[in-house]
Amino acid sequence: MRVMMRTGGIFLSGVVFLWGMSTQAFATEGCRALFYKGLVPAVSGALSHGQLLCNKAYATLNSPMTRGPVWSAEWLVEENLEQASRTKREGSFYPDTRVPYGQRGELSDWEKSGWDRGHLAPSGDFAGIAAQQESFALSNIVPQASALNRGAWAGIESVVRGLTYQDGELYVVTGVLFPQTGQKRTGRDGVMVPSALWKAVFDPVADGAAVYLCLNSNTPQCRLISLSQLQQRAGIDVFPSLPESVKTHIMAMPATGTNAYARRVRNKQSEKPGFNWNSRETRWVLRQLRRALKQSLQSYGRG
Repeated sequence: MRVMMRTGGIFLSGVVFLWGMSTQAFATEGCRALFYKGLVPAVSGALSHGQLLCNKAYATLNSPMTRGPVWSAEWLVEENLEQASRTKREGSFYPDTRVPYGQRGELSDWEKSGWDRGHLAPSGDFAGIAAQQESFALSNIVPQASALNRGAWAGIESVVRGLTYQDGELYVVTGVLFPQTGQKRTGRDGVMVPSALWKAVFDPVADGAAVYLCLNSNTPQCRLISLSQLQQRAGIDVFPSLPESVKTHIMAMPATGTNAYARRVRNKQSEKPGFNWNSRETRWVLRQLRRALKQSLQSYGRG
C-alpha cells in the first residue's frame, strides 16, 4: 500500500531562489549511469554555475556561491543496497580538495555551529567502505537541523530504500533550497544554510515520480509535491527527459501509516535480506516522518 499526500503552495512560498531559463546537459561518461537517460538536473541561474563531481556511487553539483552541494544524484539498485546493509557504518568527514579552496566548506565551519553535517546522498545507500567514505566529503554535506536530520529525514531515506527493495531500482536526486532574502551562513567560509531540503524519486518500474520536501527546522514539516511543482517554484528540472505527464503527477509513496494493511506490506518487504521496516530504529524515524507530514498538513489547513 502507498499513501497520497495533499499539496499546497504556501509551504514553498518565499523559501526558494527563483530564476529564469535552465539548460540541459549530459553527464560525463564517469557518472552518466547515475542519471536517468544520462541527463543531469537542469538548474537555473547562479546555482547552475557549479562543479560536477563524479564519485563511485553518486554525483554532486557544488556551488561556489553556497560553498556546498546544490544536489546529489544516485541510481539505487536492490542488489547494491543488500551489500550496503552488510557494510559497517563508518567514515570521517573531510573537505573535498577537488573543489578549489575558498569555494568549499571546511570542517571548522561546522564547529559549534548548531547544525548537523547532513548527507544529501546518505552513506547507508552505499556498498563497500570506499564508496561509503566518499559520501562523507563535504561536497555532499549541508548544514541541517538535527531534529530533521535524525528524525523525519532519516525516515524518508528509509522509505526510499524500502521502495528500492520493492521495485528493484530508483533514480534519486537530493537537493537544497535557499531563501530569496536573509540567507544564513555558517563558519568562516560562509557555508550557506538551506531553508529546505528535497528528495526527488523516479521509479522506472512504476513510471512515476514524487518529491519529498522538508523545511530545515528543528520543528520540521514535510510534504510530497510533484516534479513540476518543484520546477515552477525553484527553477530545478530534476529529471529533464521525463514527460510532463510524469512530472505533474505525484506518485504514491510506500505506506508509513499504522493501519493493519500497511503493517502487512512492511512485514512482507522485511522478509527480503538487507532491509527491515520493523527494526526499532526504522520504526522510530518513520514516526518522526509521520509527525512532520501531519504538521505540514495542519499548517496547510490553517493557511
